[in-house]
Amino acid sequence: MQSIICFTSDFGMSDTWVGVCHAVIYRACPQARVVDLAHDIQPYDIRKAAAVAASGVWQLPEAIHLVAVDPGVGGGRRDLCVVTTQGTVLVGPDNGVLIPATWRAGGISEAYAIEPQALTFRAPLATFHARDVLAPAAAALACGVEPGVVGATIDPCSLVEAPFQRCHTEGGLLMAEVIDIDRFGSIRLGMALEDLDGFCGSDGLVEIAFENIRLKVPLRATFSDVAEGEPVALFDSSGWLTIAVRMGSAAERYSAGPGGMVRVGPCV
Repeated sequence: MQSIICFTSDFGMSDTWVGVCHAVIYRACPQARVVDLAHDIQPYDIRKAAAVAASGVWQLPEAIHLVAVDPGVGGGRRDLCVVTTQGTVLVGPDNGVLIPATWRAGGISEAYAIEPQALTFRAPLATFHARDVLAPAAAALACGVEPGVVGATIDPCSLVEAPFQRCHTEGGLLMAEVIDIDRFGSIRLGMALEDLDGFCGSDGLVEIAFENIRLKVPLRATFSDVAEGEPVALFDSSGWLTIAVRMGSAAERYSAGPGGMVRVGPCV
């Protein structure tokens, strides 16, 4: 039984919201262990939350992932429990925030719309489903309750789409969206290692094209494999292809931001 709950939200740490969710989980499932993956996501930033949750799944696929970034709370959207083909369980709102995480865990096997009455006799507060629906559901799952107990089966195709595009090919090139800029200015693309197969030249270079910039970048294992100030492509702890500048900001140098599209092809 998996009792680790990875918790991602935009709640910050200056109010009671994170702590109260912890308390609700421990009250329902004392043996649960909550890992605070990230709580300083900018308010309402579903894109960033989706990127963070997907990174968490890539690093801890065996955990239950609780994601509470929910601008539409109380507005009629569904609360979800999603099970991937690799067995990872995700809990969060039906606003697309969970979908990229399912990409990293083999796709969706089952999806359920959480029914609050299956968890408690008290109606949830319209503005705090994280406390009254999502956290109790994650706690129940951590205590061994089957997903089908917390809600009704729904068609995975009915879920809201991801907040960013999945990597795809177009005209012989890979097209990837900039999904995140980390605090060091590194550019994370929605591209996994398996997507890049066959697109790296024999010399270990890949061609990266931003809107008005095209460059050849070495694909390496770490930042220090290039000289200070030089660009490098690598798969960092997020599991996404990342364009970085050693001891500098790739986002500033290449004027890149979330939502931009990047073309990736083999160097010829």
